[in-house]
Amino acid sequence: MILKVITPPTVEPVTLAELKTHLRIDSSNTEPAPGAPTAALAAAGAGNVDNGAHRYRVTFVTADGETEGGTISAAVTVADKTTNGKVALTAIPLGGSAVTSRKLYRTAAAGSTYLLLATIANNTATTYTDNIADTSLGAEVSATNTTGDPKLISILAAAREHVEDWTRRALMTQTLELVLDAFPTGGINLPSPPLQSVTSIKYIDTDGVEQTLSSALYDVDTDSEPGMVAPAYDEEWPDTRDQINAVRVRYAAGWTTAALVPYKIKAAILLVCADLHEMRGDPVIGASVVENKTVDRLLASARVWGNFA
Repeated sequence: MILKVITPPTVEPVTLAELKTHLRIDSSNTEPAPGAPTAALAAAGAGNVDNGAHRYRVTFVTADGETEGGTISAAVTVADKTTNGKVALTAIPLGGSAVTSRKLYRTAAAGSTYLLLATIANNTATTYTDNIADTSLGAEVSATNTTGDPKLISILAAAREHVEDWTRRALMTQTLELVLDAFPTGGINLPSPPLQSVTSIKYIDTDGVEQTLSSALYDVDTDSEPGMVAPAYDEEWPDTRDQINAVRVRYAAGWTTAALVPYKIKAAILLVCADLHEMRGDPVIGASVVENKTVDRLLASARVWGNFA
């Protein structure tokens, strides 16, 4: 039996804000706002940037949010957009490893409010040509930083994975796949409850061809822990080829929202996070390490027992 994570959770049971409160960390632990880009008139030619002075700012975007507007660029003035109406941005700042995209903001002619110009959907490009009229600018730049500290994000994910391993549960919605050498007699227990649904059951038939079993031929039990999938009434599992990994059951498991995760599990995650945060540096020779028994006590009644093989 092999249990594979096909799609990991996209949200955690505990938010970064809750973790920061638990660790007594202020809001400064975020992705820093970027520096200023370089702005200058592009090559001569008609464009759409309105006549007047314009300034630019950049923000970094991560999986958790967006930084506040970065350092403001020097002004660049369009005197006559019919002959020189484009602005070349260069040296657009690159962010850290958590940055997935960047947003460019610009003032309207002679304005002081920074409005969305464009989104650069990567963390590699350093140039952009502005050819946008003032009337096409978007939302105002945020004044607050909503990104998360990459270190805290990794600590939170590690703590959640540890608690999942210990409890043998999936804490938040994720896609799993159970791989078997053959169909068993009777039902198949699906590890890492709570079970939400079965996506597909695929198997290698006796001719060596992969087949997808019709959902009408099996029933899904989401009430039990662990959940189970079994042949429907008066049905049997099909025969499979005598080979390893002949059966694959793909399913969704985990609680659908963080609000459904029991408080004792959230408390255990926070305690594990605190330990990981405290011990994030090199260990001190001679220092004692105390095993956190409170985590075990919190999770004892949440653990799923039994052999799923």
